[in-house]
Amino acid sequence: MSHPSTARPAAPWLMLTIISLGFVALTLNWFDVAAAFSLIGAEFHIGLGPVTLLISLFIIGYGVAHIPGGLLATAIGMKRTLVIGLAMQGLAGVLSGLSYSYTALAVFRVVSGVGGSIFIAVAFAAVIVWFRHGHVTLALGISGGAAFSGGAAFALYVWIYLQGAIGWHWSLVIAGVFELVVAVVTQLCFRTPADMPALAGARFEGAALRAALAGKDLWIYGIALMGAYGAYFTTSQVFTEYATEERGFPPAMGGLLSALIALAGIPGSILGGLVADRSRNLRAIMVGAFVVCAALLALIPFVPTWALWILGIGMGGALIFGFAAWSAVPARVSRIQHEYIGTATGLMLTLAAVGGFFVPILFGHLVPAAGFTAGWLTLALVSLVLGLVGMFGRNPATTAVSAEPAAARKTVETS
Repeated sequence: MSHPSTARPAAPWLMLTIISLGFVALTLNWFDVAAAFSLIGAEFHIGLGPVTLLISLFIIGYGVAHIPGGLLATAIGMKRTLVIGLAMQGLAGVLSGLSYSYTALAVFRVVSGVGGSIFIAVAFAAVIVWFRHGHVTLALGISGGAAFSGGAAFALYVWIYLQGAIGWHWSLVIAGVFELVVAVVTQLCFRTPADMPALAGARFEGAALRAALAGKDLWIYGIALMGAYGAYFTTSQVFTEYATEERGFPPAMGGLLSALIALAGIPGSILGGLVADRSRNLRAIMVGAFVVCAALLALIPFVPTWALWILGIGMGGALIFGFAAWSAVPARVSRIQHEYIGTATGLMLTLAAVGGFFVPILFGHLVPAAGFTAGWLTLALVSLVLGLVGMFGRNPATTAVSAEPAAARKTVETS
């Protein structure tokens, strides 16, 4: 294993760039299917229910592999696990594009979710270890927020034109190939800090593993994100259909609206990271963001059509604003040992993915039966109730991660 020179101040930012490319590839291969929903529905003769099920099928794979991905990183090393996740999702993206039946596409969406799941929990850990001495929440916001949102926006808007030019099948193949290229770049260029050899692979320690899987705050904040998480992915991928069918938007404008929901996460994540790095009240940042998302969702059926732009952009920015603080919980609140941060983050993402799975299914079945108004109000209620669970979580004892986390160390509870 090669190590960077600890004297190079640019190394953390170079590693952040590599990880951010992975986040772009992750969300490009996640949301490109959403941009093709109408084409997929027409080709396979399916309605809104089966189409929104594709969202949930991705989340199935995405949810079940977070913790195994974190454990894999502990056992075989951070770099190898990142590459495995990227390569698996990239290959599944290519095979999704080569699918000519709904069943085949559904299977490869699950596989794509598994690859993305393995990558993302370890990617958060990779950012944390490189920025453990400062700016950790900002760095998490740039990668898991801005890059994540940028890839999603690219898929939801630019990919519409690519699909119009070459068809949805080849557009998915191209996205998959891009992620395979990012996997190669990661293999060639990513490194872990020279003073942390355990990140290349280590034996499991019982106390550290228990802390990563049983930490009270990890469970509380994971549950708190469930509703808003599922609502965000439902809205960003279905808003185009709502805007065009219910509000009379031209298809291109509807696609732009969905893309702006994702793009709003770029300034939202950077601002959220800057605020969270300077604050000990992560709880207020997270819960506040989830409550704002719920309020904006509740307003969707009742506002004039032009106001949908404001609500969509506001929701996208607010959710990712809070997500920057949320992703720092394992390091800043629970103080998890670095080799196990991937597992702890994986636990939180798995809990959030429960919402990401059930909420789109609920929405997809509720709307045909009761209409979009009932659907949006239900998303708002679920986001609010679960978001308030975060009030039972703790805040970090300090404003920044400045010391090596210890598995069994307890943080000071703040009000």
